[in-house]
Amino acid sequence: MLDARCWNRGKKMLTYKYIARDKNGKPKQGFLDVGSKDELVRVLQSQGLVVVSFDEVEKVDKTAIKPKKKHRMHSGVKLDDLIALAKQLQVLLISGITLLRSLEIISLQVQSTKLFHALTQMKKDISAGSSFKAAIAKYPSIFSNLWVNIINTGETTGQLPFALEQLVTYLESTSSLQRKIKNALVYPSIVICVAVAAVIIFIVKIIPMFADIYSGFDAALPPFSQLVFSVCLSIKQYLLLFVAIAVAAVLGIRHYRKTYEGRKRIDAMLLNLTLIGDVMRNVAAVRFASGLHMLITSGTPILHALEIVSETSSNVIIKEMLQKVKESVREGKSMSIPLLEANIFPSMLAQMVAVGEESGALADMLDNAAKFYEERVDATIGRLAAMFEPILIVVIGIVVGTLVIAMFLPIFGLSEAIK
Repeated sequence: MLDARCWNRGKKMLTYKYIARDKNGKPKQGFLDVGSKDELVRVLQSQGLVVVSFDEVEKVDKTAIKPKKKHRMHSGVKLDDLIALAKQLQVLLISGITLLRSLEIISLQVQSTKLFHALTQMKKDISAGSSFKAAIAKYPSIFSNLWVNIINTGETTGQLPFALEQLVTYLESTSSLQRKIKNALVYPSIVICVAVAAVIIFIVKIIPMFADIYSGFDAALPPFSQLVFSVCLSIKQYLLLFVAIAVAAVLGIRHYRKTYEGRKRIDAMLLNLTLIGDVMRNVAAVRFASGLHMLITSGTPILHALEIVSETSSNVIIKEMLQKVKESVREGKSMSIPLLEANIFPSMLAQMVAVGEESGALADMLDNAAKFYEERVDATIGRLAAMFEPILIVVIGIVVGTLVIAMFLPIFGLSEAIK
């Protein structure tokens, strides 16, 4: 059979993306360059295919089969990529566009190479008759169990756009919280890095240079300068050893945290830290309340919702507590009892959950709790940043000032040494 390009030599060629079915009803899709829509239908029918739908596209391989080169792609999948995917998919479905066509449109705009290839395979699976839930479940490294269950609930109830709307709200809230925490850590991190670099330069270069200069005068150094010089020269001599010990300690802690007992102890220690532990508890409370609110609102059964929320927690202590909450609900008891007994989340959250259970407005109470504790996290982070910055500057000033004083203190007695 001749290619359609040969039939239309001399004519303007158009590229069509088509979806068709063969004699056995199996769906097929692809791209074809022909001169008109009529010729597209004629070519496909000559191949024994029944045309289901077709659309004209500008390019074939470069825009529809591979990621756009003009976009700056990244290999991983960021939270912003998932937010954009859920938001675009919700808007397209509300507009009446089919799921398959919506995924095709979104795949042309994604910034993640990994997500692009996942969407490409998902389109093939759905074209072959797979459900959307089964298609995304094949990519647990991209789509969490939360995604899978929200999509499943939306497909089951026929309210997929509404389920995606709830998911977008949850993901945007999570992203906003993460940005606030990261922004609060940017300035202290920069100051610490600069300070450490300055101290290392002092210890490795400047202090030894001054020590050599003063030793040439054959004069006794002040005790303070002698002490500081001795400490700095010792650190310089064993600097590689100190670095090796620090690296070994970090690797050891990471290995220990991979064990269940080690992770449990480290997570418990973090939750009990002053200030930092309070922030971590409030952040966990926000994620619990907002996640459970989203799942309940989208129609997920309460026991299944609690199971999903517990799996999304990265802290073992909190995960075990949420498992106890689920068992309490399974036994017909209140959620608030294990929340109060664990004493991890703020007590007011447990009280709000109890009120929500009694009044039958649990989803609304969880939404209010999530907003309240998110505002509390914002205020706490702002307070810590305002308090930590001057303390950090004072500490750095003391360290650098000590080194400078130790370097220049012998100059006051230098004239005596020269005489």
